[in-house]
Amino acid sequence: MEYQWQFDVVWAQFPKLWDGLQLTIMLAVVGFILSASFALVVVLARISSSRFLSLLAIGYINFFRGTPFIVQLLWLYYTLPVVTGLLLSSISTALIGITLNLGAFIAETYRAGIASIDKGQSEAAAALGMTHAQIMARIVLPQAIVRVIPPLASYWITIFKDTSLFSLIAVAELTYQSRLVAVDTFRPLETYTLIALLYFAVTYPQARLVDYIFDRYRVRS
Repeated sequence: MEYQWQFDVVWAQFPKLWDGLQLTIMLAVVGFILSASFALVVVLARISSSRFLSLLAIGYINFFRGTPFIVQLLWLYYTLPVVTGLLLSSISTALIGITLNLGAFIAETYRAGIASIDKGQSEAAAALGMTHAQIMARIVLPQAIVRVIPPLASYWITIFKDTSLFSLIAVAELTYQSRLVAVDTFRPLETYTLIALLYFAVTYPQARLVDYIFDRYRVRS
């Protein structure tokens, strides 16, 4: 028997999906800001003269880049409270998880940007009496940040889509709300089709913007 699509039943539940989409956007924005900020601290430790800080940063980066985000997220939500007694809300866990995970990737992107800056500039600044901190803050980092804007824009798309994994720890974002709607309406096909279109409608303009950013800020030889 041919399946009868009934989008009107799901559309009646759209306010729930809209609430989920708003939370998704909020989590993506806050998570990206936290990740990008934390990654800056990590990369400064990674390239510091302190062997301890450098090794600590390397260990962190390798671990979080080398394990699945979903495993990290579930460990934080289910295992961390048992091990430490620290109870976190699902939203707090989600933000900590995405910060630790994406921060590792962005830190390496920062490091590549810093390494791309001509060392002659740092040497000239040092010859003028500037400290290492001054050289990084005034000369190296401003140029490096501009050079890593394109990959950072791509990470934004990644984090926006990865918020769907937060549904596994009961964060009421778009995917979680769609599961509730699918159960309530007994219309999973229509529900998941609709949220797929919602994700596409939000991410496609962003993807085109990323293409523009790549062309605008790419380093040309």
